[in-house]
Amino acid sequence: MTKFLDADINFYPDKITYVGDPTEGTEITSEDVELVLMHEWESSIMKKHADFVCELGGDILEVGFGMGISANFIQENGVSSHTIIELHPQIAEKAREWAVDKPNVTILEGAWEEIIPTLQEGTIRITPKKFDGIFYDTYGFWCPDGQFANIIKPHTKNTTRITHWNPLHNVGSTCGFMNKPDYKIDFDEISIDVDKQPSGYYLGETYYFPKVFLNV
Repeated sequence: MTKFLDADINFYPDKITYVGDPTEGTEITSEDVELVLMHEWESSIMKKHADFVCELGGDILEVGFGMGISANFIQENGVSSHTIIELHPQIAEKAREWAVDKPNVTILEGAWEEIIPTLQEGTIRITPKKFDGIFYDTYGFWCPDGQFANIIKPHTKNTTRITHWNPLHNVGSTCGFMNKPDYKIDFDEISIDVDKQPSGYYLGETYYFPKVFLNV
């Protein structure tokens, strides 16, 4: 049973995969299989996420680089700064290569739940770094997704746009934003052609696109 961080990433033109345990992070153990981390099929959805978090421009936080699809869309929006956190070292290296000619990009390698609380701004008065847009798209049952809403709270402004990849087949949030008094969440419904989904995707006919705001 190969763990994600121990696995080699396979970089294909249309997807990235790795061979590992599909139930890592749960009490179940399974035989290794090839798992799709990201596929270019996601591009239209990624653009919607990117455009939403960039509505106000400014400083953007992106958790998870993947194939860089959403990162490219964020860059097209002409933001002031773009901070990307990536856990897997091979993908982080790809992200650094991608960022070489992008002076507004900062790549941080490691676990987001450890890195985000360390993000600060200011010189005389040091405060948590605040972002105008935040996009969360990670992979794996081992990720503490449900903690995300609490961890990013000090890094939000009253107007911050927040969204995340939503694998659910209904209105809901794997990142802990539902029924939180600090946040309000709306959903756009996006039609999905399920017959065109690549192997490894299990979305229904509707993608519930989460749009999260601070409840002020």
